[in-house]
Amino acid sequence: MQVVTQNCYRLLRLINNLIDISRIDVGHLKMNFGNYDIVKIVEDITMSTVEHIESKNLNLIFDTEIEEKIIGVDRENMERIMLNLLSNAIKCSNENGTIWVNIYDSGDFIEISVKDNGVGIPEEMQERIFERFVQSSPLFTRTYEGSGIGLSLVKALVDAHGGKIRVESKVGIGSEFVVSLPNRLSKKDPTFLQSKLIEDNKSNNVERIKIEFSDIYN
Repeated sequence: MQVVTQNCYRLLRLINNLIDISRIDVGHLKMNFGNYDIVKIVEDITMSTVEHIESKNLNLIFDTEIEEKIIGVDRENMERIMLNLLSNAIKCSNENGTIWVNIYDSGDFIEISVKDNGVGIPEEMQERIFERFVQSSPLFTRTYEGSGIGLSLVKALVDAHGGKIRVESKVGIGSEFVVSLPNRLSKKDPTFLQSKLIEDNKSNNVERIKIEFSDIYN
């Protein structure tokens, strides 16, 4: 039953990603922008993955140079971006490795860094890593399976926020993905809507983690 459930989550993740990629292609991806504390969003979704990350014999360190920052984002898609990047970091990490999540205020942009000290990405692949169906390692050498859609979807969601994503990596040393989001409020929602981050969102996070981490096998 556990194997069946795991594969159902994998199938659901693949279907969701394919549907969203198709929506992006035809310009019909719906974004629900609001003004939220981006530090709290990133911290909540990151800390909700601690148990899973530690079960893989990995360490997770979260740090931020700002305590609160209200900007215009799509909360659900920001959580999806973070889960994709954390999932990718887990796949690329060696046992007893460390994953760092940091938040910086660079003025015009809020930068979110997800860094690992894992296998790294070859230099020739770094330009293509955000392309659809591209994976940094050959199929027979990967510890975990994936569709090659995740990072392409992440880039599309970051672009939809008016932001940018970049990667810095060295083979055998690790990788760092940095998401830069515009430091501005959403005009669609001029009020501060942190109150929308209610308790039931925490239970929703559990389900999202199961889906986004479904291709990481025990």
